[in-house]
Amino acid sequence: MHKKTVVALVVLGFSIQTALPVFAQTAVDGTSSSTSSSTSTSTSTQEDSSETKRVREEKRTERAELKEQIQTKKTELAQKRLEFKASKEKMVEEKCKNLETKIATRLGRYENNQQMIQTVYGNMQTRLTRLLEKLKTAGADTAKLEADLKTLTGKIEKFKTDQASFMTTLKESQAFACGKSEGEFKTKIDSARQVPTLLKQDRQDIKDFFETTIKTDLQAIRKTLAEQKDATIQ
Repeated sequence: MHKKTVVALVVLGFSIQTALPVFAQTAVDGTSSSTSSSTSTSTSTQEDSSETKRVREEKRTERAELKEQIQTKKTELAQKRLEFKASKEKMVEEKCKNLETKIATRLGRYENNQQMIQTVYGNMQTRLTRLLEKLKTAGADTAKLEADLKTLTGKIEKFKTDQASFMTTLKESQAFACGKSEGEFKTKIDSARQVPTLLKQDRQDIKDFFETTIKTDLQAIRKTLAEQKDATIQ
């Protein structure tokens, strides 16, 4: 019985001795595996960190480039606005100069016409006044012709007044041509366009009055004087 116990102990000791190297190797292998896994994880983390940094850097670069592009576009648009404004101002300036030139030309033309027509009407009044004096001296009844002369003078004065108003309006439109008062310029120029029609009517009225009234009255006076002369001779 004692022998069996000793044998069992010997076998057990041998088994333990045999198992210890295996356990030790297993423990070593486990430690090695753990170390390798830790190293792999660390390497992977470093790679992820580098990739993240690279992606962030790329995005930062893209944002910088986009910002630069936007700023470039803004600069280009601002430059185009300045060029458009300058072009518009140049067009307005040229338009103003053209308007001023046209108005100045019209003013010169109407001033020449004004002087010419006033000379014609002045000569008409002078001739009629002289003729009236001669007829009075000849003993003619000139009452109606004197009234005609007053009426004619009134018509000529109306023409002069309307003409002066037209010239003033035209000059005022010239003053507004290159100003900021576009509404006032339009009002003035529209008024100036209407006056020539009125002036034409004034001139036609003077002509008709002279042709139909004054000439008729002169013919009547001359006929009366001729009849009086014939009666005196007889």
